[in-house]
Amino acid sequence: MKRFVTIACGLCLVGAAAFRPAIALSLQTPGRAPQKVTLGGVIHPDSDDTLAFTPDGSTVFFDRSHGKHKTIMVTHKRDGRWAKPRSAGFSGTWYDQDPALSPDGSCIVFSSDRPVAAGGKPLVRTVAGKTYHGANLWKVAREGSGWGRPVWLGGVVNATPFLVSPSIAADGTLYFIRHGDDGAMHIYRSRLAGGKYLPPARVMIGDPAVSTHDPAIAPDGSFIVFGYGKTTAGLWRLSIAFHEGDRWSEPVDLGDAVNGIGPWGSHVMPDGHTLTFTGDSGVYRLSLQPWLQNHPEARQASASR
Repeated sequence: MKRFVTIACGLCLVGAAAFRPAIALSLQTPGRAPQKVTLGGVIHPDSDDTLAFTPDGSTVFFDRSHGKHKTIMVTHKRDGRWAKPRSAGFSGTWYDQDPALSPDGSCIVFSSDRPVAAGGKPLVRTVAGKTYHGANLWKVAREGSGWGRPVWLGGVVNATPFLVSPSIAADGTLYFIRHGDDGAMHIYRSRLAGGKYLPPARVMIGDPAVSTHDPAIAPDGSFIVFGYGKTTAGLWRLSIAFHEGDRWSEPVDLGDAVNGIGPWGSHVMPDGHTLTFTGDSGVYRLSLQPWLQNHPEARQASASR
Protein backbone atom coordinates (compact mmCIF):
# COMPACT_ATOMS: atom_id res chain seq x y z
CA MET A 1 0.00 0.00 0.00
CA LYS A 2 1.41 3.39 -0.94
CA ARG A 3 1.31 6.30 1.43
CA PHE A 4 -0.76 8.91 -0.35
CA VAL A 5 -2.28 11.36 2.11
CA THR A 6 0.56 11.68 4.58
CA ILE A 7 3.19 12.52 1.99
CA ALA A 8 1.05 13.81 -0.86
CA CYS A 9 1.87 17.51 -0.98
CA GLY A 10 3.57 17.16 2.37
CA LEU A 11 6.76 17.24 0.32
CA CYS A 12 5.59 19.87 -2.14
CA LEU A 13 7.46 22.56 -0.24
CA VAL A 14 10.73 20.67 -0.08
CA GLY A 15 13.67 22.64 -1.39
CA ALA A 16 15.81 21.39 -4.23
CA ALA A 17 18.59 20.31 -1.89
CA ALA A 18 16.30 17.85 -0.17
CA PHE A 19 15.56 16.12 -3.46
CA ARG A 20 19.11 14.90 -3.87
CA PRO A 21 19.55 11.13 -3.49
CA ALA A 22 20.17 10.15 0.11
CA ILE A 23 23.81 9.39 0.81
CA ALA A 24 23.90 6.43 3.16
CA LEU A 25 26.38 3.68 3.91
CA SER A 26 26.20 -0.07 3.22
CA LEU A 27 23.81 -0.36 0.31
CA GLN A 28 23.84 -4.16 0.50
CA THR A 29 21.40 -5.85 2.83
CA PRO A 30 23.44 -7.85 5.38
CA GLY A 31 20.52 -9.99 6.55
CA ARG A 32 17.40 -11.77 5.47
CA ALA A 33 14.74 -10.27 3.24
CA PRO A 34 11.58 -8.77 4.75
CA GLN A 35 8.63 -11.10 5.30
CA LYS A 36 4.95 -10.37 4.69
CA VAL A 37 2.72 -9.83 7.73
CA THR A 38 -0.99 -10.67 7.41
CA LEU A 39 -1.90 -11.78 10.97
CA GLY A 40 -3.70 -14.80 9.60
CA GLY A 41 -5.37 -12.82 6.84
CA VAL A 42 -6.94 -10.02 8.90
CA ILE A 43 -4.50 -7.43 7.51
CA HIS A 44 -5.44 -6.33 4.01
CA PRO A 45 -2.54 -5.23 1.77
CA ASP A 46 -4.64 -2.71 -0.13
CA SER A 47 -6.06 -0.83 2.86
CA ASP A 48 -4.10 -1.52 6.08
CA ASP A 49 -0.79 -0.12 7.26
CA THR A 50 1.38 1.04 10.17
CA LEU A 51 1.11 -1.86 12.63
CA ALA A 52 1.82 -1.17 16.32
CA PHE A 53 1.98 -4.09 18.78
CA THR A 54 1.29 -4.02 22.52
CA PRO A 55 4.20 -5.22 24.72
CA ASP A 56 2.77 -8.75 25.06
CA GLY A 57 2.21 -9.00 21.30
CA SER A 58 -1.45 -9.95 21.70
CA THR A 59 -3.00 -6.72 20.41
CA VAL A 60 -2.25 -4.71 17.28
CA PHE A 61 -3.39 -1.22 16.35
CA PHE A 62 -3.16 -0.13 12.71
CA ASP A 63 -4.55 2.22 10.05
CA ARG A 64 -7.33 1.23 7.69
CA SER A 65 -8.20 3.37 4.68
CA HIS A 66 -11.81 3.78 3.56
CA GLY A 67 -11.67 5.81 0.37
CA LYS A 68 -10.44 9.23 1.48
CA HIS A 69 -10.93 8.43 5.17
CA LYS A 70 -8.67 6.66 7.68
CA THR A 71 -9.55 4.93 10.94
CA ILE A 72 -7.36 3.35 13.60
CA MET A 73 -8.32 -0.31 13.95
CA VAL A 74 -7.51 -2.91 16.59
CA THR A 75 -7.31 -6.69 16.59
CA HIS A 76 -6.67 -9.12 19.45
CA LYS A 77 -5.08 -12.56 19.40
CA ARG A 78 -7.23 -15.15 21.14
CA ASP A 79 -6.60 -18.89 21.28
CA GLY A 80 -3.83 -18.51 18.72
CA ARG A 81 -5.96 -16.65 16.16
CA TRP A 82 -6.34 -12.98 15.34
CA ALA A 83 -9.89 -11.68 15.72
CA LYS A 84 -11.74 -9.64 13.13
CA PRO A 85 -10.47 -6.04 13.42
CA ARG A 86 -12.78 -3.32 14.69
CA SER A 87 -12.34 0.41 15.03
CA ALA A 88 -10.51 1.49 18.16
CA GLY A 89 -12.85 3.06 20.69
CA PHE A 90 -11.22 6.46 20.30
CA SER A 91 -11.27 6.47 16.47
CA GLY A 92 -13.79 6.43 13.65
CA THR A 93 -15.19 9.94 13.24
CA TRP A 94 -12.10 11.89 12.22
CA TYR A 95 -9.14 11.24 9.93
CA ASP A 96 -6.97 9.29 12.38
CA GLN A 97 -3.69 7.57 11.53
CA ASP A 98 -0.21 6.50 12.68
CA PRO A 99 -0.86 4.86 16.07
CA ALA A 100 2.30 4.51 18.17
CA LEU A 101 2.36 2.60 21.45
CA SER A 102 4.67 3.48 24.31
CA PRO A 103 7.08 0.62 25.12
CA ASP A 104 5.24 -0.11 28.38
CA GLY A 105 1.84 -0.08 26.66
CA SER A 106 0.48 2.68 28.89
CA CYS A 107 -0.49 5.07 26.09
CA ILE A 108 -0.97 5.54 22.38
CA VAL A 109 0.00 8.66 20.45
CA PHE A 110 -1.63 9.14 17.06
CA SER A 111 -2.15 11.76 14.38
CA SER A 112 -5.58 13.26 13.67
CA ASP A 113 -7.38 16.13 11.99
CA ARG A 114 -10.00 16.22 14.79
CA PRO A 115 -10.90 19.66 16.17
CA VAL A 116 -8.84 20.89 19.10
CA ALA A 117 -11.95 22.40 20.73
CA ALA A 118 -15.30 20.64 21.06
CA GLY A 119 -17.64 21.66 18.27
CA GLY A 120 -14.81 23.02 16.14
CA LYS A 121 -13.91 22.21 12.56
CA PRO A 122 -11.40 19.57 11.43
CA LEU A 123 -7.81 20.74 11.17
CA VAL A 124 -6.71 21.60 7.63
CA ARG A 125 -3.56 22.79 5.93
CA THR A 126 -3.15 24.76 2.74
CA VAL A 127 -0.44 23.96 0.21
CA ALA A 128 -0.11 25.94 -3.02
CA GLY A 129 -3.67 27.19 -2.65
CA LYS A 130 -5.17 23.74 -2.11
CA THR A 131 -6.64 22.45 1.16
CA TYR A 132 -5.75 19.07 2.64
CA HIS A 133 -6.26 17.18 5.89
CA GLY A 134 -4.26 18.68 8.71
CA ALA A 135 -2.74 16.56 11.46
CA ASN A 136 -1.90 17.15 15.11
CA LEU A 137 -0.73 14.66 17.72
CA TRP A 138 -3.10 13.25 20.32
CA LYS A 139 -2.55 10.92 23.26
CA VAL A 140 -4.86 8.34 24.79
CA ALA A 141 -3.98 6.58 28.06
CA ARG A 142 -4.63 3.03 29.09
CA GLU A 143 -7.41 2.80 31.69
CA GLY A 144 -7.89 -0.66 33.12
CA SER A 145 -8.79 -3.00 30.28
CA GLY A 146 -9.70 -0.12 27.96
CA TRP A 147 -8.59 3.30 26.84
CA GLY A 148 -9.45 6.82 27.95
CA ARG A 149 -10.40 9.86 25.91
CA PRO A 150 -7.88 11.33 23.46
CA VAL A 151 -6.05 14.40 24.73
CA TRP A 152 -4.52 17.01 22.42
CA LEU A 153 -0.79 17.28 23.11
CA GLY A 154 -0.95 21.06 23.15
CA GLY A 155 0.47 23.92 21.16
CA VAL A 156 4.06 23.40 22.28
CA VAL A 157 4.22 20.10 20.40
CA ASN A 158 1.56 20.88 17.79
CA ALA A 159 3.19 24.07 16.58
CA THR A 160 2.36 23.41 12.90
CA PRO A 161 -0.79 22.08 11.17
CA PHE A 162 0.86 18.86 9.96
CA LEU A 163 2.60 16.46 12.36
CA VAL A 164 2.59 12.73 11.64
CA SER A 165 4.46 9.46 12.25
CA PRO A 166 4.93 9.55 16.03
CA SER A 167 7.25 7.15 17.85
CA ILE A 168 7.76 6.93 21.62
CA ALA A 169 10.90 6.02 23.60
CA ALA A 170 10.74 4.41 27.04
CA ASP A 171 11.62 7.70 28.76
CA GLY A 172 8.60 9.34 27.13
CA THR A 173 10.52 11.26 24.47
CA LEU A 174 8.28 11.72 21.45
CA TYR A 175 9.62 11.60 17.90
CA PHE A 176 7.58 12.70 14.86
CA ILE A 177 7.89 14.51 11.54
CA ARG A 178 6.84 17.98 10.48
CA HIS A 179 7.98 20.68 8.08
CA GLY A 180 11.21 22.38 9.09
CA ASP A 181 12.32 25.94 8.49
CA ASP A 182 13.63 24.90 5.06
CA GLY A 183 10.19 23.67 3.99
CA ALA A 184 11.26 20.01 3.98
CA MET A 185 9.96 17.26 6.22
CA HIS A 186 12.29 16.41 9.10
CA ILE A 187 12.26 14.35 12.28
CA TYR A 188 11.71 16.30 15.49
CA ARG A 189 11.66 15.18 19.10
CA SER A 190 10.01 16.53 22.22
CA ARG A 191 11.31 15.41 25.61
CA LEU A 192 8.94 14.70 28.49
CA ALA A 193 9.84 16.52 31.72
CA GLY A 194 7.62 16.82 34.77
CA GLY A 195 4.70 15.40 32.85
CA LYS A 196 4.95 18.08 30.14
CA TYR A 197 6.42 17.99 26.68
CA LEU A 198 9.24 20.44 25.99
CA PRO A 199 9.50 22.49 22.77
CA PRO A 200 10.41 20.21 19.86
CA ALA A 201 13.94 20.20 18.47
CA ARG A 202 15.01 18.87 15.11
CA VAL A 203 16.87 15.56 15.19
CA MET A 204 20.06 15.97 13.21
CA ILE A 205 20.95 12.78 11.35
CA GLY A 206 23.14 12.64 8.26
CA ASP A 207 23.21 15.50 5.77
CA PRO A 208 21.14 18.36 7.26
CA ALA A 209 20.01 19.36 3.76
CA VAL A 210 18.34 15.98 3.21
CA SER A 211 14.81 15.33 4.45
CA THR A 212 14.09 12.66 7.07
CA HIS A 213 10.84 10.78 7.66
CA ASP A 214 8.87 8.24 9.69
CA PRO A 215 11.04 7.64 12.78
CA ALA A 216 10.97 4.30 14.59
CA ILE A 217 12.93 4.84 17.79
CA ALA A 218 14.34 1.96 19.84
CA PRO A 219 12.78 1.80 23.31
CA ASP A 220 16.07 2.82 24.93
CA GLY A 221 16.88 5.36 22.20
CA SER A 222 20.02 3.46 21.12
CA PHE A 223 19.02 3.38 17.46
CA ILE A 224 16.46 4.83 15.09
CA VAL A 225 15.09 3.53 11.78
CA PHE A 226 13.79 6.20 9.43
CA GLY A 227 13.27 7.30 5.85
CA TYR A 228 16.26 9.25 4.54
CA GLY A 229 16.25 11.66 1.64
CA LYS A 230 14.31 11.95 -1.57
CA THR A 231 15.29 9.78 -4.51
CA THR A 232 14.49 9.65 -8.19
CA ALA A 233 12.21 6.66 -7.43
CA GLY A 234 9.86 9.02 -5.60
CA LEU A 235 10.44 8.04 -1.98
CA TRP A 236 13.18 7.89 0.62
CA ARG A 237 15.51 5.04 1.57
CA LEU A 238 14.82 3.25 4.84
CA SER A 239 17.97 3.55 6.96
CA ILE A 240 19.22 2.99 10.50
CA ALA A 241 21.39 5.23 12.68
CA PHE A 242 22.90 4.62 16.11
CA HIS A 243 23.14 6.97 19.05
CA GLU A 244 26.81 7.62 19.77
CA GLY A 245 27.43 9.92 22.71
CA ASP A 246 25.63 13.17 21.97
CA ARG A 247 25.10 12.58 18.25
CA TRP A 248 23.73 10.11 15.72
CA SER A 249 25.92 7.99 13.48
CA GLU A 250 25.80 8.31 9.72
CA PRO A 251 22.70 6.60 8.28
CA VAL A 252 23.15 2.99 7.18
CA ASP A 253 20.95 2.01 4.26
CA LEU A 254 18.85 -1.13 4.84
CA GLY A 255 19.41 -2.33 1.30
CA ASP A 256 17.48 -2.91 -1.89
CA ALA A 257 15.51 -5.89 -0.57
CA VAL A 258 13.82 -3.42 1.79
CA ASN A 259 13.93 -0.23 -0.20
CA GLY A 260 12.77 -1.82 -3.42
CA ILE A 261 9.22 -2.11 -2.04
CA GLY A 262 8.60 1.54 -1.11
CA PRO A 263 8.88 1.25 2.70
CA TRP A 264 7.33 3.69 5.17
CA GLY A 265 5.51 3.72 8.51
CA SER A 266 8.06 1.76 10.55
CA HIS A 267 7.71 0.55 14.14
CA VAL A 268 10.18 -1.34 16.33
CA MET A 269 8.37 -4.37 17.73
CA PRO A 270 8.32 -5.15 21.47
CA ASP A 271 11.29 -7.54 21.16
CA GLY A 272 13.48 -4.52 20.38
CA HIS A 273 15.09 -6.01 17.28
CA THR A 274 12.30 -6.60 14.76
CA LEU A 275 10.93 -3.89 12.49
CA THR A 276 7.51 -3.70 10.91
CA PHE A 277 6.86 -1.38 7.99
CA THR A 278 4.41 -0.84 5.15
CA GLY A 279 5.37 -1.34 1.52
CA ASP A 280 3.77 -1.14 -1.90
CA SER A 281 1.95 -4.46 -1.51
CA GLY A 282 1.35 -4.87 2.21
CA VAL A 283 2.95 -4.90 5.63
CA TYR A 284 6.33 -6.50 6.29
CA ARG A 285 8.62 -7.44 9.16
CA LEU A 286 12.41 -7.42 9.17
CA SER A 287 14.98 -8.63 11.68
CA LEU A 288 17.39 -5.83 12.58
CA GLN A 289 19.88 -8.22 14.17
CA PRO A 290 22.33 -8.09 11.24
CA TRP A 291 22.69 -4.34 11.78
CA LEU A 292 22.56 -4.41 15.58
CA GLN A 293 25.26 -7.04 15.96
CA ASN A 294 27.96 -4.52 15.08
CA HIS A 295 26.76 -2.09 17.74
CA PRO A 296 27.15 -3.60 21.23
CA GLU A 297 24.94 -1.12 23.10
CA ALA A 298 22.03 -1.55 20.70
CA ARG A 299 22.50 -5.34 20.64
CA GLN A 300 22.53 -5.61 24.42
CA ALA A 301 19.44 -3.41 24.74
CA SER A 302 17.47 -5.56 22.29
CA ALA A 303 18.68 -8.79 23.92
CA SER A 304 17.39 -7.66 27.31
CA ARG A 305 13.81 -7.36 26.08
